[in-house]
Formats: sequence, C-alpha cells, structure tokens
Amino acid sequence: MKLLIVDDQPSVSEGLRKGISWEELQIDQVFAAYNALEAREILKKESVDIMLCDIEMPVENGLQLLAWIREEKIQTLCILLTSHAEFDYAREGIRLGAFDYVVQPAMYSTIAATVKKAVEAVAQKQKNEKAIDEGRTLLRQKKNMAANALRNYLYGDSNYLDIENLSRMGVMPDFTRPGFAAVIQIVKWEGKKEEWDNYLLEQSLSNILNEIFAPNDQKAVLSGIEENVFLMVTQSVSGDEITQDSLMRQLMFLNSVCRQFFRCQTACYLSEETVLSELGSVWNQLRERKENNVSLKPGVFCVSGAEEKKAYTFRMVSVKQWEALFDEGYPQTVEDQAYRLLEDLAEKGVLDKKTLLYFYQDYMQLMYTVFQKQGMNVCELFQTASELELYRNGMKSVDAMKRLISFITSCCQPEEEVDDAQALVQTVMVYVAENLEQELRRGTIAELVHLNPDYLTRIFKKETGMTLKEYIIEQKIRAAQSLLKTTSLPVSFVAAKVGYSNFSHFSKAYKKVMGHTPQEERGAGEKV
Repeated sequence: MKLLIVDDQPSVSEGLRKGISWEELQIDQVFAAYNALEAREILKKESVDIMLCDIEMPVENGLQLLAWIREEKIQTLCILLTSHAEFDYAREGIRLGAFDYVVQPAMYSTIAATVKKAVEAVAQKQKNEKAIDEGRTLLRQKKNMAANALRNYLYGDSNYLDIENLSRMGVMPDFTRPGFAAVIQIVKWEGKKEEWDNYLLEQSLSNILNEIFAPNDQKAVLSGIEENVFLMVTQSVSGDEITQDSLMRQLMFLNSVCRQFFRCQTACYLSEETVLSELGSVWNQLRERKENNVSLKPGVFCVSGAEEKKAYTFRMVSVKQWEALFDEGYPQTVEDQAYRLLEDLAEKGVLDKKTLLYFYQDYMQLMYTVFQKQGMNVCELFQTASELELYRNGMKSVDAMKRLISFITSCCQPEEEVDDAQALVQTVMVYVAENLEQELRRGTIAELVHLNPDYLTRIFKKETGMTLKEYIIEQKIRAAQSLLKTTSLPVSFVAAKVGYSNFSHFSKAYKKVMGHTPQEERGAGEKV
C-alpha cells in the first residue's frame, strides 16, 4: 500500500517517516508533501491508499484538500492530524469523509494504531471490490454460456444435456416446462449503428430484459442469432402463470427503451406459450414471421402456429405501361408508380417476402427488356460492391427494393438532358482544379452541375476515358508533383496542400500514379 504525509513542517514529516515501522503496517511506499498543492500533484500521479494530513496549513488547509479529494472522487482514506485547539476542525473533517483523526501531540504508536485500522479498512474494501468483480465476471460468463447454448441448440450444435446442466445451475430456463420465445429485430436505426456491434447490443439488451423481467419473477435468456436479430426465451421462476398479454406489454416497454437508449426501432415477434423443448419449431415460426415483415414495421406481433397464410398471387399489371414510360424517357414516373404500388400492397396486408420476391423479379425482368432495347446490359450497372449489394438485397425489404429502384432510375436518365457534355465536363474540371486542397466528393460535384452522381460519372467517363474519382486523384498527384519540384515544403505539407490528411494514403496514391514515391521525387534525405 501507499501512504502520503502532508505537513508544512518538514521536521514533523521526517519524524513520521522515520519514527514508524511502515513495513510492519504493510505500507510499501511513503510520500511526503509540504503543502496542499504538492499533495494534489502526488495524488494525481500515484494511487495513494492512505493520507496523513495536518489540518492547519498555509494557503490551503487540510479540510480544503480533503474536500478536493472527494470532488475528484479519489479513493484515498484520510487521517487528519489536529491539535486540541482545532478539535472542531476534526469533526468537520469527519463530516467531509475523513476516515479518522489523531489529536496532536500524539505518540507514534497511537498514530500507527490509527493507520493500522485504515490499512485493514483498505484491505477489506479491496477484498469486497474483488468479490464484486468476480461476481460480475461470473455473471457475464453465465450469461454468455446461456446465450451460446441457446444459439447452438437452435442450430443443432449442442445436445440437450447442455441445456439441462445450465437449467440446474439456474442459468437457463427449464426446457421441460412451458415458457415463451420472442425474436427481437432492429428494423431501423435513427442514430449511428456503428456505435453498437452485435455483441455489445446482445449484452445491453440482456441487461435491459433482466431489469424488466426480474421484478416479475421471470428468467430471460437472450442470444444474438444474426446481425440485428436476437432470440429471447423467458419463463416464470416460481411457476406462476405468465400471460401473452403481459409479455406484450413488457416487450412494448422494451421497444420504447430501445428507441430512447439505442436510438433504434424494433420489431418483436412473440410466440404462444409452449414447452421450451419445442423451441426449434417455434423458432422457425418466429423467423418466418420476421422475414415476412418486409416493410420493417416496428411493434410487437403475436405469432400463432395455427396462422393461416393468405392466398394471394402477385402480378405486376403495370409492366407494359412502365415499359412504355421508360421508352418515352420517363423513368422517374415509373419510380413514383412503383413506390405507390409497394405502399398499396403493404396497406392491403399482402406484402410479404413472397410477394416482394415476385415484385423484384417482375421489375428486374422489365429492366432487362428496357436496357436491351437501349443496347445496355443490366449487369454493367452493378460494378461496385455497394451496387452489387443493392442488386442482391432488393428482395429482402421494401426499403432495399426502393433503393434499388432509385438507383436504376438514376441510370436511366436520358443523355439528351445534357446539351453540352464537353462544357459540363469542363465545369467539373475547373471546380476540381480550384478545390484540390479539399476532400472532393462525387455527390458534392454532382450537386454543383445539378445531375445525379451516377449519371455524371457516366458522362465524365464517356468524355474523358476515366472515372471522376480517377481524374480527381490524378489531378491531386500532378499538383503535388509540381509542389515537390518547385518548393522546399516538407512532403507531409505537400500532401495536406492537395487534400490528403493521411500521409500513407498520399504516398500510395502518388506511387500508383507516378510510379515512384513522393520522397523519391524530391530526393533521398528529404524530411517528411
């Protein structure tokens, strides 16, 4: 342990250092400070367990120092050294949180006995904190074991014995008794999804569910199944009845907490009461209900195994009309009508995953026909990773389908809308040249010339033979080369002058364009 002596009289400090056998008291290090300012600096740098502090000191007294320690939440036990005349100060010190006080003059043995009590208090506190940490770690381990067992059970990677053992440990519900299952899906992020990885979400949601269910004598286990999708099982600990209605209210409360705390909207799909050993079939029902929520509607939905599927066959009756609109140069009108059709299907309650798949297939078939007439290949539209993601995910949700439609619309803008492509490209080139120090984004430049970014890219490449991104990089590197040859600016300054905040990225881009590094351009020995 570490101890700090604070006294404005060096003789007192030195006497305490030498007059007490600190090793016998389990004190490993003893520091000395001659005023409150020195004490603060030591307390900021060192984890001091105990402080012996004189009350009466110039500028700032011991009580003021003690108050500062509490404000800073420094976990140091303070023993005040006071005289008979300052006895009221000592009582004020106790009120401020001092561990104890010693009235001076006092024998070293008296001070040592008081310090010994403080040492014992610190040791007990450390023991308690260790026990709490171990308890928290054990709880986390149990929760992780339960989550993993639940996930493995669904996918057949664990045997039933694992579940039984965890049930006996009180970690898992009893799978031989009735309970409920629910799938919790995050359908929309209002904040930054990047702030929450799936594991952190699982831990946080598990804690919230325990706070919701524990007061009602319910055990809940949560497991992350896939990104933004979690499975929960819950059961009464005492065996008292749990109703589906009460669980619905609890899950509604969970939805409101998620919106407030995580800034996201959730959909909860709740099963009927069932023996938890039948969880496999219940999971399939819940998953199907989730997959059919292609509109990503938030809320709490009760799922019954006896639900009848609505007989509905989707036919896109507008195909010929939309084809004619494309041919006449009105892709935006097609987009508007497609959006309305999707919304109408959702309003009628017939928009499930199967219907959305039919819509996707019919729409893409329409695109194949339209683009074939124009001498284009649909596959040419989906080149980048983000574009391919649009193509693959269009059938998964209404929002994804709308993004795909919007992208295709942007690719169908007739080139006749641009009267002078050369003049437009020249405008872009001038803007790039005047803003090389900035991070030039395609969307910003497209706004400048009032065009869709994809359409602008196609025009630019047609006129110049290179993409807009390639052109921007080349112009930045050419400008950097000129600065390297005509100025003595450090290479890092040159990088910043052409809009590169990351020197490594600049160096790689330079070598890719010029065939050598910027340092080689300037010469060996150049200071970066």
